[in-house]
Amino acid sequence: MAQVHPVISTLSRVFDMPSEFIGDEMRLRAVASWDNLTAVELQVHLEHELGTTLDDHLIEHIDSVGQLRAFYDERLAELSRLKAPPDASSIAPALPVVPPGADATPEQHERPGGDEPADISQMVVGETGISEVDPARGRLSYRGYPIEELIGRVTFEEVVHLLIRGWLPDPDELSAFRTRLAAARELPPMVATNLVLNAGASTSSVLRTAVPALGVAAEANADPAAHIDLRERLIARIPTIFATQQAARAGRRMPSPAPELSHAENILYMLGLPRDPERVRLVDLCLVLQAEHGCNASAFAARVAAGTGADTFATITVALATFTGPLHGGAAHQVIDLARGDDDPDTAAAYLRGRVDQAAAARARTVSHAEEDPRVRPLREAARRFNGTPGNDHVLQVLDAVRAAAHPSKGPRPYLTVDCYAAAIYHLLGMPADLFVPMFAAARVPGWLAHVEEQRTRQGRIHPRLRYVGPRNLRHFPEQD
Repeated sequence: MAQVHPVISTLSRVFDMPSEFIGDEMRLRAVASWDNLTAVELQVHLEHELGTTLDDHLIEHIDSVGQLRAFYDERLAELSRLKAPPDASSIAPALPVVPPGADATPEQHERPGGDEPADISQMVVGETGISEVDPARGRLSYRGYPIEELIGRVTFEEVVHLLIRGWLPDPDELSAFRTRLAAARELPPMVATNLVLNAGASTSSVLRTAVPALGVAAEANADPAAHIDLRERLIARIPTIFATQQAARAGRRMPSPAPELSHAENILYMLGLPRDPERVRLVDLCLVLQAEHGCNASAFAARVAAGTGADTFATITVALATFTGPLHGGAAHQVIDLARGDDDPDTAAAYLRGRVDQAAAARARTVSHAEEDPRVRPLREAARRFNGTPGNDHVLQVLDAVRAAAHPSKGPRPYLTVDCYAAAIYHLLGMPADLFVPMFAAARVPGWLAHVEEQRTRQGRIHPRLRYVGPRNLRHFPEQD
């Protein structure tokens, strides 16, 4: 059977039409289902096929299937030339698949499936007692407690104690724990001064540099709260760091952290936002649901650093740097930036839907995300119930449109991440967009600290290997005088 051209295959999915009905002479805009959403979806699929970003207005200048095929073939050839090695004959050959019952070479043992690249995200690199993440069944638990058992029943402070100490505190333990967290909120003067001087920088950048600065203050014996557990100091101070910078940027004096307030209420207080019980509950809910989510990229980065013997300040700095990437915590920032624009919700949803399709396709070989993340529904419902500023529900309309954009012929259902709905809530509460990622980080620090401690005590060093696939046996011929 002849192989179907990628453009024809893509059009078949987008138009929900048999590929044999699609010929070069077909006019794209003559198809009954053609509209702006279809154009956006088509472009996203083409970007995924080519593995590159295309001009946003590309589809506007292409009329027929034949023209689209010609563009695709030309662009594919161009990309192939750019990616070609200097000497194709010197590229290391792919290892053959090992037949059943045959002995594999050491290199083949390192690469499961022979010449099929291993999916690192599915490799088990250790054991954990911190959390259990089951995306196929839509389950999450913190140290054995299903997340549904914790939502609305425990506060963020209790979840922090559970993650870094190992158990839910009794009333006396909780009271003492809250007292220590509150006492640790104030920043060393040298760190606060540096934040004011760098108020114009991005909040994520400031956060990444402030944590090492806390380490410098500790080494200089300039930390007035040095008697408090380092983990508790870090958890307590992350909000103070970004609140100090926000206040300095706005030219106002930041109020000192209030020891009588809960962690969530104190965040709203330091940011100068209303802190009625409903808003406090929303912030606390976001913090609880974002506190831990297994060995994701940032937690793994922290574990790698911990395995080398790096100190706690270094491990959390590494986690923060990883977390701010656009494919990790920074992803929600991009989603909300698009969602809160003036675009029609369905148009924005089509673009976001395409991005979800790409991510799903990248992991479709190994993971079936059959159920929605159990953290998403309570946040979505809380956001809908919240009576924020009138007209601010555009973000939620876009997110709802993304969820409704699924079609059986177009791949997996687009389940949005918990960070998208948390960012929507922070937006409704009046927080600026550059606080979304720092707020996620403030919630996740307890999880990172738990992973760091576990790696140090139970796992040791992480030292993965890479299989070399580049040129071999090249020779250098210096120019002769």
